[in-house]
Amino acid sequence: MTNRTILTGVAGAAAIWLGFPNDLADMPPLVLLWPVALTLLGFNASNTAAALRAGWLCGLCGGTAALYWLTLPVHNVGGLAWPLALPCAVFIAACLSCANGLFSCAAHLLRKHPPPLCAFALALAWYLLEHACARLLGFPWLPLSGALAAWPLLVQAADLLGAYALGGLWTLASLLCLVFFKSGRCLAFGMALAAALTAYGAWRLDKNPFTADPAGPQSVSVLMAEGNIDQNQKWIPAFQQASLNAYIRLTRQGLAALRRKNAPESEKPLVVWPETALPFFFEHTPGYDKAVRELVADSGCPLLLGAPGREPSPDGRRRIFNRAFLLAPAENSARTVGRYDKTHLVPFGEYLPDWLNFDFLRALLQGVGVYEEGTSGEPLRHEKLAIGMLICYEGIFPWLAEDRVRRGANILVDISNDAWFGNTPAARQHLYLTALRALEQGRWLLRGTNTGISAVVDHRGRLTMRGGQFTAGTHFARAALLETASPYSRLAPWIFPAALTIFAALTIFAALPLAGRKGRGECSCL
Repeated sequence: MTNRTILTGVAGAAAIWLGFPNDLADMPPLVLLWPVALTLLGFNASNTAAALRAGWLCGLCGGTAALYWLTLPVHNVGGLAWPLALPCAVFIAACLSCANGLFSCAAHLLRKHPPPLCAFALALAWYLLEHACARLLGFPWLPLSGALAAWPLLVQAADLLGAYALGGLWTLASLLCLVFFKSGRCLAFGMALAAALTAYGAWRLDKNPFTADPAGPQSVSVLMAEGNIDQNQKWIPAFQQASLNAYIRLTRQGLAALRRKNAPESEKPLVVWPETALPFFFEHTPGYDKAVRELVADSGCPLLLGAPGREPSPDGRRRIFNRAFLLAPAENSARTVGRYDKTHLVPFGEYLPDWLNFDFLRALLQGVGVYEEGTSGEPLRHEKLAIGMLICYEGIFPWLAEDRVRRGANILVDISNDAWFGNTPAARQHLYLTALRALEQGRWLLRGTNTGISAVVDHRGRLTMRGGQFTAGTHFARAALLETASPYSRLAPWIFPAALTIFAALTIFAALPLAGRKGRGECSCL
Protein backbone atom coordinates (compact mmCIF):
# COMPACT_ATOMS: atom_id res chain seq x y z
CA MET A 1 0.00 0.00 0.00
CA THR A 2 1.57 3.29 -1.12
CA ASN A 3 1.88 6.48 0.91
CA ARG A 4 -0.59 8.12 -1.46
CA THR A 5 -3.16 5.41 -0.77
CA ILE A 6 -2.64 5.70 2.98
CA LEU A 7 -3.04 9.48 2.95
CA THR A 8 -6.16 9.24 0.80
CA GLY A 9 -7.66 6.65 3.17
CA VAL A 10 -6.86 8.76 6.22
CA ALA A 11 -8.47 11.80 4.57
CA GLY A 12 -11.61 9.78 3.82
CA ALA A 13 -11.82 8.45 7.36
CA ALA A 14 -11.34 11.96 8.78
CA ALA A 15 -14.11 13.23 6.48
CA ILE A 16 -16.54 10.71 7.97
CA TRP A 17 -15.58 11.53 11.54
CA LEU A 18 -15.53 15.32 11.18
CA GLY A 19 -18.56 15.47 8.87
CA PHE A 20 -20.86 13.80 11.37
CA PRO A 21 -21.39 15.21 14.90
CA ASN A 22 -18.30 14.36 16.93
CA ASP A 23 -16.42 15.34 20.09
CA LEU A 24 -14.07 17.78 18.39
CA ALA A 25 -15.72 20.04 15.81
CA ASP A 26 -18.72 19.46 13.54
CA MET A 27 -17.90 20.35 9.93
CA PRO A 28 -20.73 18.84 7.83
CA PRO A 29 -19.49 19.86 4.33
CA LEU A 30 -16.28 17.87 4.90
CA VAL A 31 -18.34 14.70 4.53
CA LEU A 32 -18.35 15.36 0.78
CA LEU A 33 -14.67 14.37 0.73
CA TRP A 34 -15.70 10.86 1.79
CA PRO A 35 -16.93 9.62 -1.63
CA VAL A 36 -14.05 11.53 -3.26
CA ALA A 37 -11.50 9.59 -1.19
CA LEU A 38 -13.20 6.26 -1.88
CA THR A 39 -13.20 7.02 -5.61
CA LEU A 40 -9.49 7.86 -5.63
CA LEU A 41 -8.74 4.70 -3.67
CA GLY A 42 -10.52 2.73 -6.37
CA PHE A 43 -8.77 4.53 -9.22
CA ASN A 44 -5.32 4.01 -7.70
CA ALA A 45 -5.81 0.37 -6.70
CA SER A 46 -3.92 -2.29 -8.64
CA ASN A 47 -6.93 -4.60 -8.87
CA THR A 48 -10.51 -4.98 -7.67
CA ALA A 49 -9.48 -6.84 -4.51
CA ALA A 50 -7.11 -4.02 -3.54
CA ALA A 51 -9.84 -1.45 -4.24
CA LEU A 52 -12.34 -3.38 -2.14
CA ARG A 53 -9.86 -3.66 0.73
CA ALA A 54 -8.80 0.00 0.63
CA GLY A 55 -12.36 1.32 0.57
CA TRP A 56 -13.42 -1.03 3.34
CA LEU A 57 -10.50 -0.02 5.57
CA CYS A 58 -11.22 3.68 4.99
CA GLY A 59 -14.87 3.23 6.00
CA LEU A 60 -13.91 1.00 8.91
CA CYS A 61 -11.59 3.61 10.45
CA GLY A 62 -13.96 6.53 9.91
CA GLY A 63 -17.02 4.55 10.97
CA THR A 64 -15.38 3.29 14.16
CA ALA A 65 -14.38 6.85 15.09
CA ALA A 66 -17.92 8.12 14.42
CA LEU A 67 -19.66 5.22 16.19
CA TYR A 68 -17.31 4.57 19.12
CA TRP A 69 -20.23 5.29 21.48
CA LEU A 70 -21.71 1.89 20.64
CA THR A 71 -19.24 0.43 23.13
CA LEU A 72 -20.78 2.29 26.09
CA PRO A 73 -23.92 0.20 26.68
CA VAL A 74 -21.96 -3.01 26.16
CA HIS A 75 -19.50 -1.92 28.88
CA ASN A 76 -21.75 0.06 31.24
CA VAL A 77 -24.83 -2.15 31.05
CA GLY A 78 -23.57 -5.43 29.68
CA GLY A 79 -20.58 -5.40 32.05
CA LEU A 80 -18.01 -6.26 29.40
CA ALA A 81 -14.45 -4.99 29.91
CA TRP A 82 -13.32 -2.17 27.62
CA PRO A 83 -10.89 -4.33 25.58
CA LEU A 84 -13.81 -6.65 24.80
CA ALA A 85 -16.44 -3.92 24.38
CA LEU A 86 -14.51 -1.97 21.74
CA PRO A 87 -14.72 -4.74 19.11
CA CYS A 88 -18.52 -4.39 19.22
CA ALA A 89 -18.28 -0.92 17.66
CA VAL A 90 -15.63 -2.15 15.24
CA PHE A 91 -17.92 -5.00 14.18
CA ILE A 92 -20.81 -2.64 13.37
CA ALA A 93 -18.48 -0.27 11.50
CA ALA A 94 -17.02 -3.22 9.59
CA CYS A 95 -20.49 -4.28 8.44
CA LEU A 96 -21.45 -0.76 7.36
CA SER A 97 -18.11 -0.32 5.61
CA CYS A 98 -18.85 -3.12 3.17
CA ALA A 99 -20.66 -0.47 1.12
CA ASN A 100 -17.46 1.62 1.10
CA GLY A 101 -15.46 -1.29 -0.24
CA LEU A 102 -18.00 -1.99 -2.96
CA PHE A 103 -18.05 1.68 -3.96
CA SER A 104 -14.25 1.77 -4.33
CA CYS A 105 -14.45 -1.47 -6.29
CA ALA A 106 -17.00 0.13 -8.64
CA ALA A 107 -14.68 3.14 -9.06
CA HIS A 108 -11.84 0.82 -10.02
CA LEU A 109 -13.97 -0.97 -12.63
CA LEU A 110 -15.23 2.31 -14.11
CA ARG A 111 -11.90 4.17 -14.06
CA LYS A 112 -11.22 3.88 -17.81
CA HIS A 113 -14.60 5.19 -18.89
CA PRO A 114 -15.43 8.78 -19.88
CA PRO A 115 -15.56 11.06 -16.84
CA PRO A 116 -19.27 12.00 -17.16
CA LEU A 117 -20.34 8.37 -17.40
CA CYS A 118 -18.02 7.36 -14.57
CA ALA A 119 -19.21 10.13 -12.25
CA PHE A 120 -22.89 9.53 -12.95
CA ALA A 121 -22.57 5.77 -12.48
CA LEU A 122 -20.73 6.23 -9.18
CA ALA A 123 -23.36 8.67 -7.93
CA LEU A 124 -26.03 6.08 -8.69
CA ALA A 125 -23.90 3.43 -6.97
CA TRP A 126 -23.66 5.60 -3.85
CA TYR A 127 -27.44 5.94 -3.66
CA LEU A 128 -28.10 2.27 -4.38
CA LEU A 129 -25.56 1.11 -1.79
CA GLU A 130 -26.95 3.42 0.92
CA HIS A 131 -30.49 2.27 0.22
CA ALA A 132 -29.60 -1.43 -0.03
CA CYS A 133 -27.50 -1.41 3.16
CA ALA A 134 -30.28 0.35 5.04
CA ARG A 135 -32.66 -2.41 4.00
CA LEU A 136 -30.30 -5.35 4.46
CA LEU A 137 -28.21 -4.37 7.50
CA GLY A 138 -30.95 -2.57 9.43
CA PHE A 139 -28.63 0.11 10.87
CA PRO A 140 -28.38 3.01 8.36
CA TRP A 141 -26.63 5.35 10.76
CA LEU A 142 -24.10 7.04 8.47
CA PRO A 143 -25.86 8.20 5.29
CA LEU A 144 -24.14 11.15 3.68
CA SER A 145 -27.22 13.38 4.05
CA GLY A 146 -27.28 12.60 7.76
CA ALA A 147 -24.17 14.72 8.19
CA LEU A 148 -25.44 17.53 5.95
CA ALA A 149 -28.76 17.68 7.85
CA ALA A 150 -27.11 19.92 10.45
CA TRP A 151 -27.13 22.58 7.71
CA PRO A 152 -30.75 22.56 6.42
CA LEU A 153 -29.80 24.71 3.43
CA LEU A 154 -27.92 21.74 1.93
CA VAL A 155 -30.64 19.10 2.29
CA GLN A 156 -33.84 20.79 1.11
CA ALA A 157 -33.93 18.68 -2.05
CA ALA A 158 -34.69 15.66 0.15
CA ASP A 159 -38.35 16.64 -0.19
CA LEU A 160 -38.06 15.71 -3.89
CA LEU A 161 -35.96 12.55 -3.94
CA GLY A 162 -35.33 11.59 -0.32
CA ALA A 163 -32.19 11.73 1.80
CA TYR A 164 -30.43 8.78 0.14
CA ALA A 165 -30.90 10.02 -3.43
CA LEU A 166 -29.82 13.49 -2.29
CA GLY A 167 -26.63 11.87 -1.02
CA GLY A 168 -26.12 10.54 -4.53
CA LEU A 169 -26.58 14.03 -6.03
CA TRP A 170 -24.04 15.57 -3.66
CA THR A 171 -21.69 12.69 -4.45
CA LEU A 172 -22.05 13.51 -8.15
CA ALA A 173 -21.32 17.20 -7.52
CA SER A 174 -18.27 16.47 -5.37
CA LEU A 175 -16.83 13.94 -7.85
CA LEU A 176 -17.25 16.28 -10.81
CA CYS A 177 -15.64 19.18 -8.94
CA LEU A 178 -12.85 17.38 -7.07
CA VAL A 179 -12.03 14.27 -9.08
CA PHE A 180 -12.83 15.10 -12.70
CA PHE A 181 -12.03 18.81 -12.56
CA LYS A 182 -9.45 18.49 -15.36
CA SER A 183 -12.39 18.12 -17.71
CA GLY A 184 -13.74 21.65 -17.96
CA ARG A 185 -17.25 20.49 -18.78
CA CYS A 186 -17.31 18.18 -15.74
CA LEU A 187 -16.12 20.95 -13.45
CA ALA A 188 -18.70 23.36 -14.84
CA PHE A 189 -21.51 20.83 -14.49
CA GLY A 190 -20.41 19.89 -10.96
CA MET A 191 -20.35 23.50 -9.83
CA ALA A 192 -23.73 24.11 -11.48
CA LEU A 193 -25.22 21.09 -9.70
CA ALA A 194 -23.86 22.20 -6.31
CA ALA A 195 -25.17 25.71 -6.95
CA ALA A 196 -28.57 24.33 -7.99
CA LEU A 197 -28.90 22.20 -4.85
CA THR A 198 -27.93 25.18 -2.68
CA ALA A 199 -30.20 27.57 -4.57
CA TYR A 200 -33.13 25.18 -4.26
CA GLY A 201 -32.46 25.04 -0.54
CA ALA A 202 -32.40 28.81 -0.25
CA TRP A 203 -35.62 29.10 -2.27
CA ARG A 204 -37.49 26.52 -0.18
CA LEU A 205 -36.37 28.07 3.09
CA ASP A 206 -37.31 31.56 1.89
CA LYS A 207 -40.70 30.33 0.71
CA ASN A 208 -41.34 28.80 4.14
CA PRO A 209 -40.23 31.43 6.68
CA PHE A 210 -38.97 30.11 9.98
CA THR A 211 -41.52 30.22 12.79
CA ALA A 212 -41.23 28.58 16.18
CA ASP A 213 -44.86 29.34 17.12
CA PRO A 214 -47.31 28.35 14.38
CA ALA A 215 -50.83 29.44 15.26
CA GLY A 216 -54.33 28.70 14.11
CA PRO A 217 -56.62 25.66 14.20
CA GLN A 218 -54.08 23.50 12.35
CA SER A 219 -51.47 23.75 15.08
CA VAL A 220 -50.87 22.15 18.44
CA SER A 221 -49.05 23.09 21.63
CA VAL A 222 -46.71 20.52 23.17
CA LEU A 223 -45.17 19.98 26.59
CA MET A 224 -42.25 17.53 26.66
CA ALA A 225 -41.01 16.10 29.94
CA GLU A 226 -37.42 14.86 30.34
CA GLY A 227 -36.92 12.74 33.44
CA ASN A 228 -33.14 12.32 33.08
CA ILE A 229 -33.49 8.86 34.64
CA ASP A 230 -30.28 6.85 35.06
CA GLN A 231 -30.35 3.91 32.64
CA ASN A 232 -28.72 1.62 35.21
CA GLN A 233 -31.47 2.35 37.77
CA LYS A 234 -34.70 2.76 35.84
CA TRP A 235 -35.41 -0.97 35.47
CA ILE A 236 -34.78 -1.81 39.12
CA PRO A 237 -38.23 -2.40 40.73
CA ALA A 238 -37.35 -0.24 43.73
CA PHE A 239 -36.96 2.80 41.45
CA GLN A 240 -40.22 2.40 39.51
CA GLN A 241 -42.22 4.59 41.85
CA ALA A 242 -39.51 7.25 41.76
CA SER A 243 -39.55 7.29 37.94
CA LEU A 244 -43.33 7.65 37.88
CA ASN A 245 -43.28 10.40 40.50
CA ALA A 246 -40.58 12.28 38.58
CA TYR A 247 -42.63 12.45 35.38
CA ILE A 248 -45.84 13.36 37.19
CA ARG A 249 -44.05 16.11 39.12
CA LEU A 250 -42.33 17.50 36.03
CA THR A 251 -45.60 17.54 34.09
CA ARG A 252 -47.51 19.34 36.83
CA GLN A 253 -44.70 21.88 37.19
CA GLY A 254 -44.60 22.47 33.44
CA LEU A 255 -48.35 22.97 33.21
CA ALA A 256 -48.30 25.34 36.17
CA ALA A 257 -45.56 27.37 34.48
CA LEU A 258 -47.74 27.64 31.37
CA ARG A 259 -50.64 28.96 33.43
CA ARG A 260 -48.39 31.58 34.96
CA LYS A 261 -47.52 32.71 31.44
CA ASN A 262 -51.22 33.32 30.83
CA ALA A 263 -51.51 30.60 28.19
CA PRO A 264 -55.07 30.28 26.87
CA GLU A 265 -57.04 28.08 29.26
CA SER A 266 -58.92 26.54 26.33
CA GLU A 267 -55.72 25.20 24.78
CA LYS A 268 -54.52 22.00 26.38
CA PRO A 269 -51.05 20.93 25.23
CA LEU A 270 -50.17 17.44 24.16
CA VAL A 271 -47.90 16.11 26.91
CA VAL A 272 -45.11 13.84 25.68
CA TRP A 273 -43.14 11.42 27.85
CA PRO A 274 -40.21 9.54 26.24
CA GLU A 275 -39.66 5.93 25.30
CA THR A 276 -40.14 3.58 28.29
CA ALA A 277 -40.63 6.58 30.57
CA LEU A 278 -42.58 4.16 32.75
CA PRO A 279 -40.30 1.11 33.27
CA PHE A 280 -43.13 -1.28 34.09
CA PHE A 281 -46.23 -2.76 32.49
CA PHE A 282 -48.37 0.33 32.66
CA GLU A 283 -51.71 -1.32 31.91
CA HIS A 284 -51.12 -4.16 34.36
CA THR A 285 -49.98 -2.13 37.39
CA PRO A 286 -53.22 -0.76 38.89
CA GLY A 287 -51.75 1.68 41.40
CA TYR A 288 -49.40 3.30 38.93
CA ASP A 289 -52.01 3.23 36.16
CA LYS A 290 -54.43 5.15 38.39
CA ALA A 291 -51.87 7.88 39.19
CA VAL A 292 -51.19 8.51 35.50
CA ARG A 293 -54.87 8.60 34.57
CA GLU A 294 -55.58 11.02 37.40
CA LEU A 295 -52.89 13.34 36.03
CA VAL A 296 -54.56 13.31 32.62
CA ALA A 297 -58.03 13.86 34.10
CA ASP A 298 -56.89 16.70 36.39
CA SER A 299 -54.93 18.52 33.69
CA GLY A 300 -57.36 17.93 30.85
CA CYS A 301 -54.36 17.31 28.57
CA PRO A 302 -53.80 14.30 26.33
CA LEU A 303 -50.69 12.33 27.27
CA LEU A 304 -48.41 10.35 24.95
CA LEU A 305 -46.12 8.06 26.92
CA GLY A 306 -43.76 5.15 26.41
CA ALA A 307 -43.93 1.96 28.47
CA PRO A 308 -43.62 -1.79 27.91
CA GLY A 309 -46.80 -3.53 26.80
CA ARG A 310 -47.81 -7.10 27.55
CA GLU A 311 -50.19 -9.41 25.73
CA PRO A 312 -50.97 -13.13 26.10
CA SER A 313 -50.32 -15.41 23.15
CA PRO A 314 -52.22 -18.56 22.09
CA ASP A 315 -49.40 -20.81 23.33
CA GLY A 316 -49.65 -19.34 26.83
CA ARG A 317 -46.40 -17.39 26.87
CA ARG A 318 -46.14 -13.66 27.50
CA ARG A 319 -45.64 -11.35 24.51
CA ILE A 320 -43.85 -8.06 25.29
CA PHE A 321 -43.82 -4.90 23.17
CA ASN A 322 -42.05 -1.53 23.25
CA ARG A 323 -45.27 0.47 23.29
CA ALA A 324 -46.54 4.03 23.08
CA PHE A 325 -49.89 4.91 24.72
CA LEU A 326 -52.08 7.90 23.94
CA LEU A 327 -54.35 8.81 26.85
CA ALA A 328 -57.13 11.40 26.63
CA PRO A 329 -59.22 13.02 29.39
CA ALA A 330 -62.53 11.37 30.18
CA GLU A 331 -65.10 11.96 32.90
CA ASN A 332 -63.26 11.73 36.25
CA SER A 333 -60.47 9.69 34.65
CA ALA A 334 -58.66 9.09 31.37
CA ARG A 335 -59.05 6.55 28.61
CA THR A 336 -56.54 4.96 26.29
CA VAL A 337 -57.44 6.21 22.80
CA GLY A 338 -54.54 4.60 20.95
CA ARG A 339 -51.55 2.29 21.24
CA TYR A 340 -48.55 1.74 19.00
CA ASP A 341 -46.10 -1.16 19.24
CA LYS A 342 -42.62 -0.59 17.85
CA THR A 343 -42.31 -2.36 14.51
CA HIS A 344 -38.54 -2.15 13.91
CA LEU A 345 -36.59 -3.42 16.91
CA VAL A 346 -32.97 -2.75 17.83
CA PRO A 347 -30.77 -5.86 17.71
CA PHE A 348 -28.94 -6.45 21.02
CA GLY A 349 -31.02 -3.73 22.73
CA GLU A 350 -34.52 -5.15 22.25
CA TYR A 351 -33.93 -8.66 20.97
CA LEU A 352 -31.04 -11.07 20.45
CA PRO A 353 -30.43 -13.12 17.33
CA ASP A 354 -30.43 -16.78 18.33
CA TRP A 355 -26.79 -17.18 17.30
CA LEU A 356 -25.70 -14.38 19.68
CA ASN A 357 -27.41 -15.50 22.86
CA PHE A 358 -24.60 -14.51 25.23
CA ASP A 359 -25.04 -13.44 28.86
CA PHE A 360 -23.32 -10.06 28.46
CA LEU A 361 -25.62 -9.20 25.54
CA ARG A 362 -28.70 -10.45 27.37
CA ALA A 363 -27.91 -7.93 30.14
CA LEU A 364 -28.71 -5.18 27.63
CA LEU A 365 -32.34 -6.32 27.52
CA GLN A 366 -33.07 -4.47 30.72
CA GLY A 367 -36.15 -5.03 32.78
CA VAL A 368 -38.48 -6.84 30.42
CA GLY A 369 -36.50 -9.26 28.29
CA VAL A 370 -37.04 -9.77 24.59
CA TYR A 371 -39.51 -7.52 22.76
CA GLU A 372 -41.63 -8.59 19.83
CA GLU A 373 -42.36 -6.54 16.72
CA GLY A 374 -45.59 -4.64 16.37
CA THR A 375 -47.64 -5.01 13.22
CA SER A 376 -49.50 -1.72 12.73
CA GLY A 377 -48.37 1.79 11.89
CA GLU A 378 -51.79 3.42 12.06
CA PRO A 379 -51.75 6.98 13.47
CA LEU A 380 -52.80 7.60 17.05
CA ARG A 381 -55.82 9.89 16.77
CA HIS A 382 -57.34 12.37 19.19
CA GLU A 383 -59.43 15.31 18.04
CA LYS A 384 -57.38 17.07 15.33
CA LEU A 385 -54.25 15.02 16.00
CA ALA A 386 -53.23 12.11 13.76
CA ILE A 387 -49.87 11.12 15.26
CA GLY A 388 -47.47 9.06 13.13
CA MET A 389 -45.48 7.18 15.77
CA LEU A 390 -41.80 6.35 15.63
CA ILE A 391 -39.98 4.93 18.63
CA CYS A 392 -36.26 5.64 19.08
CA TYR A 393 -34.18 4.55 16.11
CA GLU A 394 -37.25 3.98 13.93
CA GLY A 395 -36.74 7.65 13.11
CA ILE A 396 -33.73 6.85 10.93
CA PHE A 397 -35.73 4.71 8.46
CA PRO A 398 -37.33 6.75 5.64
CA TRP A 399 -39.90 4.11 4.73
CA LEU A 400 -41.36 3.98 8.26
CA ALA A 401 -42.13 7.71 8.27
CA GLU A 402 -43.43 7.34 4.72
CA ASP A 403 -45.81 4.60 5.91
CA ARG A 404 -47.13 6.74 8.78
CA VAL A 405 -47.88 9.67 6.45
CA ARG A 406 -49.49 7.42 3.86
CA ARG A 407 -51.84 6.20 6.59
CA GLY A 408 -52.93 9.77 7.34
CA ALA A 409 -50.51 11.19 9.94
CA ASN A 410 -50.51 15.00 10.10
CA ILE A 411 -47.56 15.10 12.52
CA LEU A 412 -44.68 12.74 13.33
CA VAL A 413 -43.60 11.96 16.90
CA ASP A 414 -40.41 10.12 17.82
CA ILE A 415 -40.05 9.17 21.49
CA SER A 416 -36.56 8.03 22.35
CA ASN A 417 -34.06 7.21 25.07
CA ASP A 418 -30.40 7.89 24.29
CA ALA A 419 -29.31 7.58 27.93
CA TRP A 420 -27.45 4.40 26.97
CA PHE A 421 -24.74 6.43 25.25
CA GLY A 422 -23.90 9.10 27.82
CA ASN A 423 -22.31 12.39 26.85
CA THR A 424 -21.25 11.37 23.35
CA PRO A 425 -22.20 12.52 19.83
CA ALA A 426 -24.82 9.75 19.61
CA ALA A 427 -27.74 12.00 20.59
CA ARG A 428 -26.78 14.70 18.08
CA GLN A 429 -26.30 12.17 15.30
CA HIS A 430 -29.67 10.63 16.14
CA LEU A 431 -31.37 14.03 16.16
CA TYR A 432 -30.21 15.06 12.68
CA LEU A 433 -30.93 11.66 11.16
CA THR A 434 -34.48 11.87 12.50
CA ALA A 435 -34.89 15.48 11.32
CA LEU A 436 -34.55 14.26 7.74
CA ARG A 437 -37.86 12.41 8.08
CA ALA A 438 -39.70 15.70 8.68
CA LEU A 439 -38.19 17.19 5.53
CA GLU A 440 -38.84 14.13 3.36
CA GLN A 441 -42.49 13.82 4.40
CA GLY A 442 -43.41 17.50 4.75
CA ARG A 443 -44.50 17.03 8.36
CA TRP A 444 -43.48 18.64 11.62
CA LEU A 445 -41.77 16.20 13.96
CA LEU A 446 -41.72 16.11 17.76
CA ARG A 447 -38.83 14.35 19.46
CA GLY A 448 -39.28 13.59 23.17
CA THR A 449 -36.36 12.02 25.04
CA ASN A 450 -35.29 10.94 28.52
CA THR A 451 -31.89 12.66 28.74
CA GLY A 452 -32.03 14.83 25.58
CA ILE A 453 -31.96 15.99 22.93
CA SER A 454 -35.68 16.79 22.82
CA ALA A 455 -36.62 18.93 19.84
CA VAL A 456 -39.29 20.13 17.46
CA VAL A 457 -38.42 19.98 13.75
CA ASP A 458 -40.45 21.87 11.17
CA HIS A 459 -41.36 20.48 7.76
CA ARG A 460 -38.20 22.01 6.26
CA GLY A 461 -35.89 20.16 8.66
CA ARG A 462 -35.18 23.17 10.92
CA LEU A 463 -35.08 22.89 14.70
CA THR A 464 -37.71 25.26 16.09
CA MET A 465 -37.04 24.06 19.63
CA ARG A 466 -33.99 22.22 20.96
CA GLY A 467 -33.52 21.21 24.57
CA GLY A 468 -30.33 20.46 26.46
CA GLN A 469 -29.06 17.20 27.89
CA PHE A 470 -28.87 15.50 31.27
CA THR A 471 -31.16 17.92 33.10
CA ALA A 472 -34.62 16.96 34.32
CA GLY A 473 -37.20 19.48 33.15
CA THR A 474 -39.88 20.35 30.61
CA HIS A 475 -39.91 22.03 27.23
CA PHE A 476 -42.89 23.88 25.78
CA ALA A 477 -43.29 24.34 22.03
CA ARG A 478 -45.77 24.56 19.21
CA ALA A 479 -46.04 22.65 15.94
CA ALA A 480 -48.16 22.77 12.80
CA LEU A 481 -50.44 19.98 11.60
CA LEU A 482 -50.01 19.47 7.86
CA GLU A 483 -51.89 17.37 5.32
CA THR A 484 -50.18 18.08 1.98
CA ALA A 485 -48.04 15.27 0.60
CA SER A 486 -44.44 16.08 -0.32
CA PRO A 487 -43.19 15.19 -3.82
CA TYR A 488 -40.94 12.53 -2.26
CA SER A 489 -43.82 10.82 -0.49
CA ARG A 490 -45.43 10.30 -3.90
CA LEU A 491 -42.24 9.38 -5.80
CA ALA A 492 -40.58 7.18 -3.16
CA PRO A 493 -41.78 3.79 -4.51
CA TRP A 494 -40.29 4.52 -7.95
CA ILE A 495 -36.91 6.07 -7.12
CA PHE A 496 -34.94 2.93 -6.26
CA PRO A 497 -36.21 0.85 -9.23
CA ALA A 498 -35.53 3.75 -11.60
CA ALA A 499 -32.00 4.26 -10.27
CA LEU A 500 -31.29 0.53 -10.43
CA THR A 501 -32.49 0.36 -14.04
CA ILE A 502 -30.37 3.33 -15.10
CA PHE A 503 -27.32 1.94 -13.29
CA ALA A 504 -27.78 -1.42 -15.00
CA ALA A 505 -28.07 0.29 -18.39
CA LEU A 506 -24.89 2.29 -17.76
CA THR A 507 -23.07 -0.85 -16.65
CA ILE A 508 -24.07 -2.66 -19.84
CA PHE A 509 -23.06 0.33 -21.95
CA ALA A 510 -19.70 0.55 -20.17
CA ALA A 511 -19.07 -3.13 -20.88
CA LEU A 512 -19.50 -2.72 -24.64
CA PRO A 513 -16.36 -3.07 -26.78
CA LEU A 514 -14.28 0.04 -27.38
CA ALA A 515 -14.65 -0.15 -31.15
CA GLY A 516 -16.97 2.45 -32.56
CA ARG A 517 -17.15 4.52 -29.36
CA LYS A 518 -15.73 8.01 -29.40
CA GLY A 519 -14.33 10.10 -26.63
CA ARG A 520 -13.48 7.19 -24.42
CA GLY A 521 -10.43 7.47 -22.23
CA GLU A 522 -9.25 7.11 -18.68
CA CYS A 523 -10.85 9.36 -16.09
CA SER A 524 -8.95 12.51 -15.29
CA CYS A 525 -8.38 12.72 -11.57
CA LEU A 526 -6.14 14.18 -8.96
